[in-house]
Amino acid sequence: MDNGTIEVSVSASGKVVPAFEEIINSPINTRIVEVYRKGGDSVDVGTPILKLDLQSTETEYKKLLDEEQMKRYQLEQLKVNNNTYLSDLSMQVKISAMKLNRMEVELRNERYLDSLGSGTTDLDSLGSGTTDKVRQAELNFNTGKLELEQLRQQYANESKVKEADLKVKELEFNIFSKSLAEMKRTLDDAQIRSPRKAILTYINNQVGAQVAEGSQVAIISDLSHFKVEGEIADTYGDRVAAGGRAIVKIGNEKLEGTVSSVTPLSKNGVIS
Repeated sequence: MDNGTIEVSVSASGKVVPAFEEIINSPINTRIVEVYRKGGDSVDVGTPILKLDLQSTETEYKKLLDEEQMKRYQLEQLKVNNNTYLSDLSMQVKISAMKLNRMEVELRNERYLDSLGSGTTDLDSLGSGTTDKVRQAELNFNTGKLELEQLRQQYANESKVKEADLKVKELEFNIFSKSLAEMKRTLDDAQIRSPRKAILTYINNQVGAQVAEGSQVAIISDLSHFKVEGEIADTYGDRVAAGGRAIVKIGNEKLEGTVSSVTPLSKNGVIS
């Protein structure tokens, strides 16, 4: 008696299809202007396949380029204006600080004179006048100190506001630039070229035909490698799994392969 593995096979039907196939869709709503290739042609990477009408899209793109330039100038102008405004405010703070220092010196001088006058009984009128000057100097000093503090607070607040405004404008500019770059990619994609070396198995060759955004205009396939798409009754679904051994019969020839994937749902009583 021999020992071995008992194999159970089930039959399925299928068709041979290219191992790789890519559908090329129109990136915009437009019409076909020229057709450069026909079905069955070999194409390399970058080979022109057909030409779409891009006039209106290119006009819009150029308009947006001008708008981007204007937004860039506005952003630079905002930066200059913010720097100028904050520089002026900073200078006001420095001038106010210098004035306060001068007031402080004047206050010390008046207090010194007041101390001299208060010690002399024969100079009561002089002492009284000096005391008034001390009070005025103190008032000027305290007022100047409040004004300086107010300016410093204003400078801090304005700096935050200007910085926030600039960030918002920079964000708006970046969003606009990204949308413009996306439009540029769309324009580039509208120059329908082959993305790889393959065979052109389908092309919409109707010059003047309107094509909607996302509609199919060409299909390229790799006809040097193939796969088999098979179908089997879903009653055998528990016997077929990815990784299982497969034998493909084409005429009298048998080719060994492996099940790469199985659809999780059945359709009309079959699974693929």
